[in-house]
Amino acid sequence: MRNAIKYYYSIDVDSLTYKNQSYFFDSYMLKELQRDIDISLYNFFISNHIYVHNIVPNNQGFYVTVIDGKRYALFNMKHNVKISIKAIDDFFVELAVEEKKDWGKLWENKVDYYERKIIEVKDKEYLDVFPYYIGLSEIAIRIYKEAGTNGTYGICHNRLINDEEFYSPDNIITDYKVRDVAEYIKILFFRDNLRIDDIIDNLSNIYLSNTDYMLLFARLFFPTYFFDCLETNSNLNIYISRINQYEQFLNDMYFYLKERSYIPKIDWLIKTV
Repeated sequence: MRNAIKYYYSIDVDSLTYKNQSYFFDSYMLKELQRDIDISLYNFFISNHIYVHNIVPNNQGFYVTVIDGKRYALFNMKHNVKISIKAIDDFFVELAVEEKKDWGKLWENKVDYYERKIIEVKDKEYLDVFPYYIGLSEIAIRIYKEAGTNGTYGICHNRLINDEEFYSPDNIITDYKVRDVAEYIKILFFRDNLRIDDIIDNLSNIYLSNTDYMLLFARLFFPTYFFDCLETNSNLNIYISRINQYEQFLNDMYFYLKERSYIPKIDWLIKTV
C-alpha cells in the first residue's frame, strides 16, 4: 500500500497502520469506501466552516481511488473526537428540508427484504431469533408512525462505529437528530453494559422535542444491530445473550421518556414497579 499511496498521492509513507478497513499514517486515513460520499453535503460543511475530515484528491484530481479493485478515499484528519452523546449533540446541524426520511417505510422495506432472504440462511442461530427481531421491528414501525414527522432533522451519521469515522465525509448523512443518539445508546449497551442512570445523565444535557423523544424510543426498539449482523453474517452472541437485559432497559427507558412526551405503552414489555 505504501507504493500505491506514493503513486496516487505523491506522499512518502514511513509508518503505516491498518485497522477497521483503513490505513493510517501521519494525520491521514486512507479509507476503503463502503458507500458513496455525498459531495454536496461535504461542500456544505466546508463552505460553512463546519469541521469534517478534508478529502485529499489523488494526482488525477479525483476523490475516489481504485486500488486492487477496491474504492478508497484519502482523508486528512486534523482533528479527532471521542464519541459521546455530548459530542453527537455538538456535531448536529439542524436543516430545514422539504422531505424527511420515512423510517417507517425504510424499516418495512428492510423487514420485507429479509423475510424473503431468510430462507437462504442456514445458521440456526439466526433462524431461531429472526421472528423475535421482526417483532421488535414491527413495534418500532408502529411507534414511529404515531410519532409523526416533526422531529428535529439535520446532519448526523450513517453509523457510529469508531472514533476515527466520526468526522469521515462518507459517514455523514441527513436524518433525524435522534438517529445518532439511539444508535450510540445501543452500541454502549451491548458493548459496555450501559445502565439507565448513565443514559438519563447524558440525555439531560441535550435538547430533544416531544416528537424527538418518541422517535428515540422507536429507534431504540428497531434492531439495527441484528440486520447489520445478518447482512455481514457476524456473530450474534453478544445480542442474544442480553435479550432479557435489553428488554428491561427498554422498560426503564419507557418510564423515563413518558415523563417528557407521550410514549405508547407496549403491553408485553412494560412492567410496573
